[in-house]
Amino acid sequence: MSLGLWLFPQNEICLTFVKININPTHIKGLYITQYQYKRRCGRELWLAMNLHNLNNPINKTHSHRFIELDILRGFAIAIMIFYHLLWDLDYFGLVPLNNGMYQSNRYFPPIFLLLVGICLAISTNKRQTPNERTKRLLIRGSWIFTLGMVLTSITLITMPDKPILFGVLHCIGLSIILSIPFLKFKSYNIIFALVIILMGSIVGSFTVENPTILHLAIGFHQAGIWDYTIDYFPLLPWFGVILVGIALGNFLYKDNKRRFEIPDLSKYKPATIFSWLGQHSLIIYLLHQPIIAGTLFIFVIL
Repeated sequence: MSLGLWLFPQNEICLTFVKININPTHIKGLYITQYQYKRRCGRELWLAMNLHNLNNPINKTHSHRFIELDILRGFAIAIMIFYHLLWDLDYFGLVPLNNGMYQSNRYFPPIFLLLVGICLAISTNKRQTPNERTKRLLIRGSWIFTLGMVLTSITLITMPDKPILFGVLHCIGLSIILSIPFLKFKSYNIIFALVIILMGSIVGSFTVENPTILHLAIGFHQAGIWDYTIDYFPLLPWFGVILVGIALGNFLYKDNKRRFEIPDLSKYKPATIFSWLGQHSLIIYLLHQPIIAGTLFIFVIL
């Protein structure tokens, strides 16, 4: 318990902090929790001190999240689920796949990877030491890449003819780690991005008959790659797309603040649904296919 709160009457010290717009929980040496502070000062004073956070509810869904990014990510996840459902219906012989419609699926992964880059830029703008940021990104990237390897193991067993050897999770995981030295270049990453995307278009024109995982990760693959896998996102060019996102994130959300105006999206039900999907995109990505495929499998055998 802070000695300071015992030296002054509770109401006076709380009102003083409110009037001069100081949060006593942020003062060095005043070691109290927000819970203790709220109990002593009362809910009304606590709300008064945080009016600046309540005046603009559309700014963020919660701490350090921008609702429009969650909505876009949720929309991309919903579209992905829809196309995977179409693929599963064809795989189990229930509904023939409309190849023309399914091919439009290629336009949505760039949106998702752009959002990865934008969110990397926003997280970098938070107050962190370089070592803290590097450690957090290494852990995050390694975790996502490990999940990708788990999917590789599962698909090698369940779909040996089209396993996921280097899919979107592998790409995002490694890209997060590779992005660490690039984050300091902020909006100038657009230059590196264009170079990497160009290299990807060149590398993709070459074919390798028996590519290794390293070949696939870079972008060298056999002809007709989609005949051998159901998910493939090489670093070239997709890491370049993430770098475009980092550049956009630093431009659109400079210093972790939105540089453009949007309406209050939180009052619209569809927006809140897509926002929720976006906030839980990773777990949804991991679970949606087993749920869909499992349900259709049970339907077929019955």
